[in-house]
Amino acid sequence: MSLGDELRAIADLLVHRTIDDGTAILVAAHLGEARAALESLETVERVDHDRVGPWRGEDNVVAPPLVFGEPVSRDGVLVTNALARCGARYEGRAGILHGGIVAACFDEVCAVAQRDSGVAGLTRTLEVRYRAPVRVDDALVFTAWLEHDDGRRALVRAACHVDDDLRADATAEFARPR
Repeated sequence: MSLGDELRAIADLLVHRTIDDGTAILVAAHLGEARAALESLETVERVDHDRVGPWRGEDNVVAPPLVFGEPVSRDGVLVTNALARCGARYEGRAGILHGGIVAACFDEVCAVAQRDSGVAGLTRTLEVRYRAPVRVDDALVFTAWLEHDDGRRALVRAACHVDDDLRADATAEFARPR
């Protein structure tokens, strides 16, 4: 298991366990040792977003993680694909994935789609339409593609499916920095 996998596994266990004081003290001590080991390492100026980013960072405990495949061309349009499985720590209503998590995943997928299409803009707006609830632990399949680019602003559309069912779709506008 990777560092991120271990951290996410611990976070998932915390959701479904009652922890006695003795276990909490023991685990906190071990985590303190791990933190001290990490603090001894050299600080870097800019972090690797793919490694520690909040939604796709393989070493980030917060990241589901959102795993990207290679972009594919469909009818001449570059389509970005990503997969995620969000556990109980992302639950909103009982058994249902919090809508804010779905929106955050859309923001990341749309940002990667516009970047891969050569835009390199910043999110200006994001509109998400929820079509059906997404259950915790569902395998989410995201797709996103650049629909329009006028040189200043770009429009990206995206969809989230579970199996073959559309659960949500999104539209995001990106603006290039001046």
